[in-house]
Formats: sequence, C-alpha cells, structure tokens
Amino acid sequence: MIKSSWTLAGRLVFKMLMKLLWNSTVILRHTVLPVGKAGMQFLVRGDRFPLKTNLPEQIGGNDMVRGFRNKKYRFILNASNRAIFKTTIFCLVFQVFSVSLYATSGLKVEKMSFIGNQSISDNKLKQILKTEEGKTFNPRFLKLDQILLTNYYNLQGYLDVYVSSSFSREANKIHVEYHIKEGTRYYLKEIQFKGNQLTTVEDLRKQFTIKNSEPYQKEKIDAGLNAIESYYLNNGKPYAVFSDNREVIDDSLIILTIYIQENETVYIQDIHYEGMDLVKSFLIRRELKIEKGDIYSREKIEKSQRNIYSTGLFKFVDFRLTPINNDRTRVQLTWTVVEKKPLWVGFRFGVGHESREETSDLTTFDFTAEAGHRNLFGTARSISVSAVPSFIYSSENPGDPKKILNPRNQYSFTYVEPYVLNTRTPGIFKVSYSQESRPISPADLNILSVSFNISHSYENYWSYTSGISFQRVETPSDSILEVVSQGQNKIYAFSINPTKDRRDNVINPQQGYLLDFRNRFIYATSEESQQGRTRLITNTFYKFIAQWNRYQRFMLNENWILASRLRIGGMVEANGGQLIRRIPLTERFFLGGASTVRGYQEQSIGGFDNVVESNGDSIQVPIGGKYMALANLELRIPLIWLLQGEVFLDAGNIWQEFDKIQPLSYKAGVGAGLAIITPFGPIRFDYGIKLFPEEGESFGEFHIGISFAF
Repeated sequence: MIKSSWTLAGRLVFKMLMKLLWNSTVILRHTVLPVGKAGMQFLVRGDRFPLKTNLPEQIGGNDMVRGFRNKKYRFILNASNRAIFKTTIFCLVFQVFSVSLYATSGLKVEKMSFIGNQSISDNKLKQILKTEEGKTFNPRFLKLDQILLTNYYNLQGYLDVYVSSSFSREANKIHVEYHIKEGTRYYLKEIQFKGNQLTTVEDLRKQFTIKNSEPYQKEKIDAGLNAIESYYLNNGKPYAVFSDNREVIDDSLIILTIYIQENETVYIQDIHYEGMDLVKSFLIRRELKIEKGDIYSREKIEKSQRNIYSTGLFKFVDFRLTPINNDRTRVQLTWTVVEKKPLWVGFRFGVGHESREETSDLTTFDFTAEAGHRNLFGTARSISVSAVPSFIYSSENPGDPKKILNPRNQYSFTYVEPYVLNTRTPGIFKVSYSQESRPISPADLNILSVSFNISHSYENYWSYTSGISFQRVETPSDSILEVVSQGQNKIYAFSINPTKDRRDNVINPQQGYLLDFRNRFIYATSEESQQGRTRLITNTFYKFIAQWNRYQRFMLNENWILASRLRIGGMVEANGGQLIRRIPLTERFFLGGASTVRGYQEQSIGGFDNVVESNGDSIQVPIGGKYMALANLELRIPLIWLLQGEVFLDAGNIWQEFDKIQPLSYKAGVGAGLAIITPFGPIRFDYGIKLFPEEGESFGEFHIGISFAF
C-alpha cells in the first residue's frame, strides 16, 4: 500500500507540473552549432515564439507551430520558468524513486503470453514491449506496453485494434497476458486532392511515400501531410488551411481526400532590423536567404535565422512578419537581435576529438583558457588566443602501465575572416605552438604551425576544406628522435579535403554514412647529421587518405546499430622511394590503440627502433609507415538508461614500402566494451584481445576513450 501511494502521488504531481509547463512555457526549435575540434563541443541556440498564437493576425514564428508533428522542440530555461524546470526535475527524480520501489519487490516476469494475435507472432510482439521475461516486474510498464502494441498494429494498417493487459501472481513469479482484438486491416485505395491550384495533383501525390494497395499506415500519411504543408509554407502560402477525410469502401479500402484552402499569396515587401548596436546591418543582410520582393518561404526564413546565429555575434535572434496597411498579401519582415559582448574570456573543460591523418581519430580531455574579440570594427572578423593542456589515459611506452598522461600543451592565435571572396566561406589563419610527447607522437616534439584554411558547406551534404600550411618540427638536442628523424623537419603543404556527411547524429550516429577524402601535397626538408657534418635532405610527395563510415540498423534487432569503417592511406613520392626515416615524423602513419585497432597499445603496430637514451636506458620507438589499411566492425547494443554495450572486430596494418605490402598480414583484435552516453559524447571502456599475437606480445589491452571509435 505504501508503494502504491508513493507512486500515485508522484504520478499526480508529475502530471500537474507537465500540464503547467505545456500551458505556460515557450518552446525552442534548436540549432546545434559545432564548436572546437571536430564538433565535439556544442552551443545550443534557437528562436523563441509563443506556443499559442493567432496565425492570421501575425505570421512571425507562429506558422512553424502548425507543422510541429515532425519537428523537434525543447524547453527554454529562462528566468520565468526556471523554477518550474527545477520542480519538474524534482518530480522526475521522485518518479524514478517510486518506480525503483517496484524494482526492490523481487517479483520476476516468468511468462508473457498473447491472446487474439493472428497476423503477428508472439516473438515479434515481445521485441517491442518494455516488459521482458526474466526481468523485474513493473506494473507501470503494462500501460506503456498497451500503447506500444496499439501503435505497432496501427502502423500495419489495423486502425481499430484494441489492446488490454492483465497479470497473475504465484509466489514471486508473474504471468502477464495481453489481450488483442486486431480488427480489420485497412489498405489505401487512393489519395484525392481538392482545392489545389498552386501545384498539380501528381506533384502532391509524390509527397506521400505510401503506395496504393499498401496497408494504410498513419505514420506515412502524417509525413505526407507535413510535406504538403511545408510545400505551401515555402511557396508563399502561410494562410493555407488543410483538412482530410477518410472514406471506407468494401469494408477495408480507404479513400483519403485532402481538402486544401490555399488563400492569399504573401510577399516580403520590406525588411527591417532591430537591436543592433556594434554590429553593422550588412552583416545580417548578407546572411539572409530571402530578399525584398520574394514570396514568403518558411524554409528560407529559418535558414536565414540559422545563418545569423552561425556568425557567433548574437545570443538571441527572432523575427516577425506583420501585414502592411492591413493587406495580408504584403508583409514586413523584422529581425530582432540581441548582441553578444564583443570581448570575451573563457575557461572550460571539455573533450577534444580530432581526426588526425597519421593516427586516425584522437580523443583527449582538454582544459582550455581562452580570450578574444568576436567583432573587430563591427565587421564580424574575430581574433582569439588560447592555451590548451590535454590529457589522455594510456601508456607512454610499449609495455608500461597505463596512467593519466599530459602528452600535449598547445598555445595558439587565431584570426577568422568570415567571408572570403564575398561568399559564406570562412577563412581561418592560425599560428600555434605545441609540445607533444607519447602516445600522441612517437617521442618528444616541439611543433610550430602556421596555416590558412577555408571551408565551404553545400546543401547536398558535401563540404570542402582547403588550405596551405607550414610546420617546423624540432626535437630537443638530446632527444631519441635525433636518430629517428634527424632532429628537425620543415614541412610545406597544400591540402584539399572533400567530405560528404549523411550521419543523423555526429556524436552518436544511428543511421547514415560519412565519406571522407584527404589530399596533401607536401614539400619537406630535413637535416641529417653524419660524422659531424650536416646535410639538407628534401622530399616531395603526395599523401592521401580515403575513408568510408557506415551506420545502419542491425537486421536481427532494429534497436542495435551496426557500425563499420574502412580507411586506406598512402604516399606517392616524386623523387623515388625515400627511407622511412626521411619522411617527416608528423606525416607518417601509425596504428594501434583505442580508436584504431583495439587490443594493441597506442602506435604499437609496425616497426620499432631500439634507441639508447642519454641516461643509458634502451627503449623502443615506433617508426611508422608510408602505407596504411584499417577496417572496423562494431555492434552497438542499448542496455539500460544511458548504457550501451559494444562488440567489435578491428584489423589493420602499416607498411614502410609499397613492395612490402602483404594483403593478409593484418593485426586483428576482437573484444567488447561498455559505453556511457553523456552530453559531450560516449565514454568508452573497451577490452580488446589480440587474435594472432606474436611471441612476447600481451594477450590484450584495456582502453578508455571519449566518443565511439568511429
């Protein structure tokens, strides 16, 4: 009785707070803008608009509410509802606590049975339920199971399905029964349109993916209705009104009729700006995708809003459209902004994730101190300085125990020109000084880098990054790398990197793919010392990397994600094959570790130099290679709450010369891991086992990483 009372109280309070939130708060369409290394740190920005508005009187952000069925929203934490949010969090914790009372009862689900299901098997239905055989019984899940079953049947065309549930208890064992009345399965006969003048019936029908004679699936119908609604909103018809009617013939065939009242076409007659102080109006104007005289388009206005946010100059951007002289066909578009302070200082802890050409993905814990000016002379040009010490959990040398290391400290100055050649192509000039050690680099390095890069993204998911760079790589005079890389390298490079990214989520992808090509044309000089003499060695070569990542639902369980990656890289030397030691250290390939071949320590795959340090100690230093191949296969399995399991197979190798490549000479690792999903990316705990260990090699390795391996 006490358990039931606690649960009932939590449920009532939670419902009251959610109702209060729904009626009083504002909602936010959020735009995620990547910041920092490879987009692993994020800022969330968006547009505020009232939930309940009078559409004919003022358009503004209100028309977006009409198509909310396929949009994503989140609550704004402003001063007016912060207290409500805190109370809601308390109630959520209260609910979790009340649910946990059931978990301590010791009742287990021994059997689940279905009565009345004729078209769908028991095993298929069990896969979609929250309740599971052999797990702790929670009666609150039964209502959720009924909803899940009803929705699943609706998706198969059973619109009249009725589901109920009951359970019986014998000692600590529970038997759950689901009673299903499937009803008639409906099929789509045809879709008719009435009142359309803007476009043809054929074009409207193409907005629906469901075909005639297929089972009537409400989800596909709703997606088609949303697509039609968006089409009208993007073609000057914000006042369009839609309704639909279903007619059943021959007991199971549905004729869907969609009625469209198009109403007036709206034109943007004027554009005004409010709230600007230091920012010049042309900075907003050049970000707009809609101009005076254009027809109203929600898509163009929202794209303009995202562009304005992406400048980094504003902490708030809103718009409104008001009729001119009470004429609903002519409106004024007004942009209201709140500027950020131009000078800023920041301290933050985050996760750095960068895709390094020579060692694949690298993840570190970064502490950052930075300062800058985001709006020089009111032109959106920016400068910044930063100091970033990075930490990693790994071994410093092969065979050493793992510990927390500080393998890099980086200091940088950055200047950003937001518009190059009067296009939305930012140019970034950067000067940095980095002190690196193992396992990020094979040994101690001091690297001075100067670079200028431009990047441009297209709406077809392709993006291009290109640039020129100079690096001076030095090693201390008593460094072991005096033997490996002659102590100093100067590297001049031109790069161009096309990328196509169709992933649905950068941090935790569920579907899609990533296609990445990297091309570097390099001229390098090195100093070689022999018998007290120093001579200059030059090398010119082309370096390439091609990578394909794929993410898809696993065929046996659609909640599982099958991730795969294939990466190859190599070099083409202009003046014939050079010794590997005459290739700049920072341009060589290395493999092994948490993000490449698990089961092996960082950079441990490939050849080694046995080097005697000045103190007499002998250690092994990885040499790296000119050619690389890597393949990964990983199955990601949701467990409970924020936990995911992983089962993986990694294989790869590096070679120092092309004629040394052996297609079957791969180092392979297999293993499993556990990932905790966090706002800044998954935290992984993996253990990899070497499949074909050589004599003297360990059985396997334990890895800790931030973000998935790929």
